[in-house]
Amino acid sequence: MREDVLARFFNGKATSAELARDLNGSEERVSDIESVVNIEDMQEELVVTREMAVALCDAVLSEELAPSALATIGFALMASEKFMWDGEDVLGDIIADWSCPEVNYTLNVENVRKFRAWLTGREQYPEKPSVTADSMRIISVRRKKTLHRWPTPPSRS
Repeated sequence: MREDVLARFFNGKATSAELARDLNGSEERVSDIESVVNIEDMQEELVVTREMAVALCDAVLSEELAPSALATIGFALMASEKFMWDGEDVLGDIIADWSCPEVNYTLNVENVRKFRAWLTGREQYPEKPSVTADSMRIISVRRKKTLHRWPTPPSRS
């Protein structure tokens, strides 16, 4: 996946179909619990807002993007050095939920409706249960593999 395609989607310059095509094949399964996400970093920084996350929810709810795509997007946002958000708890919590759906919320249409309601403030984001040492175990491992965009060589005339 290319961060700039996600940024273009957030800015209304790429469609959800373009985003879906870009995400296709970007995550590789290494084992039952481990995967690698191939991500090409973008050059500019972008502040992610609730409205941008709502647009992702809307793309899923209109069946233009698979709910499972939010796992790759959430992970890419968490792993990125270029995507930022203002420390707002709800947005940060939902991005974290997307990045690891095994822990809190399965990525399905019903839960995407909940994410949207939480992001728009129609419903309050629920309290998370506290984590204890006894409840901690590895459920999944997702790693980032950075892809580099190589400059186009000058044409020879």
